[in-house]
Amino acid sequence: MMPFRWKNCSADIEASRHEITIRSYFDDLILPALETLHGRIDELGRSDSPGRGFARADMQDVLCETKLAFALSIQSIWERQLRAYIRGCARELRPRETTASKVEKANWKDLCKLFRELRGIKLESFPSFDTLDILQHLGNACRHGDGESANKLSQRCPDLWQLSSPLLPGFGSTSASKPAQVAAMDIPVDRLRSFIDAVADFWLDAEYIYNESIDRKHPSLEARLVRERVERRWVPQTPVKGG
Repeated sequence: MMPFRWKNCSADIEASRHEITIRSYFDDLILPALETLHGRIDELGRSDSPGRGFARADMQDVLCETKLAFALSIQSIWERQLRAYIRGCARELRPRETTASKVEKANWKDLCKLFRELRGIKLESFPSFDTLDILQHLGNACRHGDGESANKLSQRCPDLWQLSSPLLPGFGSTSASKPAQVAAMDIPVDRLRSFIDAVADFWLDAEYIYNESIDRKHPSLEARLVRERVERRWVPQTPVKGG
C-alpha cells in the first residue's frame, strides 16, 4: 500500500505553526500560572494566621476554576485552528461552492464530516481523535455547565472529578450518586497536558501527510520521509481500489 496523500492547500502551510503555538501556550502560560497558584496554596498551608484554612480552601477553588478556564481556552484555540484550516481548504478546493460558509456554523459532527469531504480521510482516523473528542465535550461543559457533555465526560473520564469534598472537615459532603457537576471538576494537570499533546500531534500528522503529498520532493525530504515511515506510530495508507 502507498502512503495516503491529499491535495495540498495553502491552509496546510498556514497551519504549520499550530503545533508550536499550542505547546508554547502550555509551557509559557499555563504551567507558570498553575505553579504560582500551587505556591500560594502551599504558603497558606504553612501560615499560622487566623482563617488560613478558609483562605486555603478559597485558593484551591481558584485553582480548580483556573484549570477549567485553561481547558476551555485550549479547546477554543484548537477549534479556531481547525475551522480556519477547513475553511481555507474549502475556499481553495471548492471555490464555487458554499462549503466555506458552512464552516462558521458547523458543530463538531459537521466539522468532522467537512474534514472528511475535503481531505479524503476521516478526522476519526487520526490517533489523537479520541482525546480531541474528549476536549470538545469538555469545552461544551465549560461553556454551558451541567448537561449532556458533562454526563458523557463522567463516564469516559471520571478522573476529572474529585473523589472527596474540597470543603473543610465537618463542612458539607459529597455524594457519588449525584449527577456530574461541572462546578465539582478538578482537572488534573496531566489531562491538560494530554489535550495539548493531542492538538500538537494532530498538526504534526497533518504536516506529515502534507509532506507525503508533495509531488516533487527534495532528496532531503524524501530521506526524512523514509525514516518517518519506519519511526512514526501512524502512517495512513491509501486504500486499495476494489479491495
